[in-house]
Amino acid sequence: MQLTEFDHQSLIERTRRDFAPFYDQLRWITPEAAEEMTRRRRELLDILSSNAATAFGNTKPFTGSLSPGCRLCGGGEWSCLFINNICNARCFYCPSRQQQVDEPGTSTLIFEHAKDYVDYLEYFGFKGASISGGEPFMTFERTLAFASQIKKRFGERIYLWLYTNGILAADDKLRRLRDAGLDEIRFNIGAVGYSLDRVSKAVGIIPHVTIEVPAVPERVDELISLLPEMKERGVDFLNLHQIRCTAFNYPNLVSRGYTFVHGPATGVAESEIAALTVLAHAAERGIGPAVNYCSLIYRQRYQARAARHRWAERLKKGHEDITETGMIRSLSCAADPSVLDGLETSFAAEGAGLYQRKNGRLYFGRALMAPVLAAGASLRVSYYLPSIHPSVTYRNPYQEVRLNRKKTVVLERASAVADLDLGPDEAEAFNALTGAGQTVPADLDALFRLFPGIGRTLQAQEKWGQILHAERLRSGLLEYY
Repeated sequence: MQLTEFDHQSLIERTRRDFAPFYDQLRWITPEAAEEMTRRRRELLDILSSNAATAFGNTKPFTGSLSPGCRLCGGGEWSCLFINNICNARCFYCPSRQQQVDEPGTSTLIFEHAKDYVDYLEYFGFKGASISGGEPFMTFERTLAFASQIKKRFGERIYLWLYTNGILAADDKLRRLRDAGLDEIRFNIGAVGYSLDRVSKAVGIIPHVTIEVPAVPERVDELISLLPEMKERGVDFLNLHQIRCTAFNYPNLVSRGYTFVHGPATGVAESEIAALTVLAHAAERGIGPAVNYCSLIYRQRYQARAARHRWAERLKKGHEDITETGMIRSLSCAADPSVLDGLETSFAAEGAGLYQRKNGRLYFGRALMAPVLAAGASLRVSYYLPSIHPSVTYRNPYQEVRLNRKKTVVLERASAVADLDLGPDEAEAFNALTGAGQTVPADLDALFRLFPGIGRTLQAQEKWGQILHAERLRSGLLEYY
């Protein structure tokens, strides 16, 4: 069963299992600290409310404008290729071990040949692509080959950017990347002592120059002091990430005394406050390049949604729908055969592809719910998680996708939760909740106030938590707990 953002205790228990060898070494946020950090975050967001903008469900506050790459990322139109998995820097916050050259890959897929990756981009209709590492300059000819093939096939139809620490970013290599068509380069200055010298070399060569770095709490004052110089040197964007805790980097984070927060991913609370502090300073004073905060919950909600939606478009059946979160939704009902006959006749007027009768159940799309409600038939809601794989796992229904004569990938759909059976009042509430343009309750408290007829039991809370999680992306940054 997929856990939801409402399942605080379950997420805590999952984190405890995943981090079992070191969970008790982490300084987890207390209720008192959560209250204080929430207050501080609210103060910073209040400053930003009148001096900055926000995007993607209030998970990404920013000044100025977002990079074209960031807009494509949030809109679900971007693929990130990890080109080599090896790095020549040793940043304390790096979430993974990057010490051995691997084949290029993305989303569990391996792309040994650039043409296969380009065919993948074309088949799934991506409008943006990025090349990350480890460090792409450590396998420069490979990096250049992929960049060249991407831009040769797509030209301006794909926006292409690259992540680097800049250590090996020599002028001649930057010019070769420019000539290949690179649109943007993003520097992690945390790897080089926050020096801007390497960044400056790219200005005037690569069209867009960005600094992208985790928000390190101890470096807030330094980042703030660098804002005017960043602008003077021609930096277009400053992207600040929230530090994420993993099994690889936790000793470094623990040694710094950071406070950790639970959630779909484990983040450093002080890192979020640091990012918002820099952002608020830039917004209030109108200084520096455009700044945005890339929160962990933004990545969990919007990057994950983007991938699911892309695969779901190829997997869903004609009578199924795709939810806002990118899950496949299947509705069905069971009733006396005469009732199903009547519903089928009613559905037929809307088009044969919108329903299917099978094994005593009638499957239908959300647009056909009205006659089901009128007939008083029981409603079953099923959700499926789409995913992509290099080969068939034989665990779930699947669909093979042939990218070219030699390269095939596999799309699968797995049950996200057990089937949810809804009574008449619950079906009416579901119909109202999923209607076009409806304002979705922010949490379960609001939902049960809005639909008192469904009754608030423990079973109902679990059921409707799953429905809310599957149907709608929540708004705002993640609560601290």
